[in-house]
Amino acid sequence: MKNVKMISFVLALALISISCNLLTPKSSNNSNESNGTDNAPAVDFITPAEPLNVTVQLDELYTVSGPISVNGGSMVLTGADGTVFTLDVPAKALDVDTVITMTAVKSIAGAPLGSEAVFAVQLEPSGLFFNELVTLTIVPGKEISIKEQIIFGYEGAGQDYHLAVIDPKSKDIKIKLMEFSGAGVGSGPESAWAANLQIQGNATRARLDQKMGALLQTERQTQLLGGEGDPDLWKIIKSDMDQYYDQVLQKELAAAELDCQYAMKAAHDLLALERQNQLLGINADDANGNAIPVVPGLWEKINKLSKIYADCKKVYTVSGESNHVSFTGKICGLDKPFVIDATFPGGGSAKTTFTPNSVVEGATTVTGGGADCVQTGQGKYTVSINEDGNGTLQWTTTDTLTCPDISNTQTGSFTLPLQLAPGLSCP
Repeated sequence: MKNVKMISFVLALALISISCNLLTPKSSNNSNESNGTDNAPAVDFITPAEPLNVTVQLDELYTVSGPISVNGGSMVLTGADGTVFTLDVPAKALDVDTVITMTAVKSIAGAPLGSEAVFAVQLEPSGLFFNELVTLTIVPGKEISIKEQIIFGYEGAGQDYHLAVIDPKSKDIKIKLMEFSGAGVGSGPESAWAANLQIQGNATRARLDQKMGALLQTERQTQLLGGEGDPDLWKIIKSDMDQYYDQVLQKELAAAELDCQYAMKAAHDLLALERQNQLLGINADDANGNAIPVVPGLWEKINKLSKIYADCKKVYTVSGESNHVSFTGKICGLDKPFVIDATFPGGGSAKTTFTPNSVVEGATTVTGGGADCVQTGQGKYTVSINEDGNGTLQWTTTDTLTCPDISNTQTGSFTLPLQLAPGLSCP
């Protein structure tokens, strides 16, 4: 009975920690070989829990359609810009002869790509499944350097945008597909690459929580009802955490290297990993009884991420309403002047210039007006930054509105959220 109580306590502790979003994983160095987890069920950490949907516009003037038999076949489409799409279907990939349609994509909105052209094609019937991998080869009408190529796919008419599976040994762009719908290649700077990596790694805790919660609650019920429980439970849990580290945190670390604004999130998740492994008793102890980090070089990684974030040129967006005035703006660093635009409910607009004395405070000046009126003013502001990197901008200003027949002076206070904008570039 004592053993049951102890296990129930550990299970409850783990469930509490999961609900607090502390669950993060472990290095997978030879984990399956050393811990006997070869048969542990895999968890899908690749598909985003909250998928990114994009808006796809097709070019109906450039389309081709025809039957592909069970013996396989090929189909070629040339787009308006000269891009050549070649679909190769191997024998036995289809159970029955099927009519396949390829239509060039004119544009894609909402994807984390650069401003250059996108070379993509939509493949139909949507959702068609193949028994063997088919290959879509893309020769863009305009050359994209390998370093900037971002090869992607999506489902349906633009759902679940994701990085595509490719042939890593091919210099040509060869996308491997098990089912249809859309695929293509675009270009982007390092910040776009970081955003794509974050899409793959982001919002996966919900999936892990569900899997871990189901395992632990089933184990609790079994033991409290007098059962033996699963002797491989902790091996399965460790396998899941290894997968999370490999498939999520590794992408966050890579994203932080490409775009410094992701560094703090990666550092927080690594620390959460360590805390969770301590709670579950997975850490080994050294000769002095201190827990050995489960991630090789953990503190070196944390220190590196901290330095990346400290040296980062942070970009914020400001958008919202305060004191019945609407504001929008972009802040390219809190250490130099920035401007926020204001629109008044009765008409007219103004610009507020924020000149820092430090990264947390400074002075404001206002210029603007509307019709025949002129608005001027000045004040002070403060900035507070939260642990997640976002923050709040607050200021008080005394403004004078001068019109032909009247002059009015008022003092107002305003508060707006500062939202970190990873991937948004500044001069």
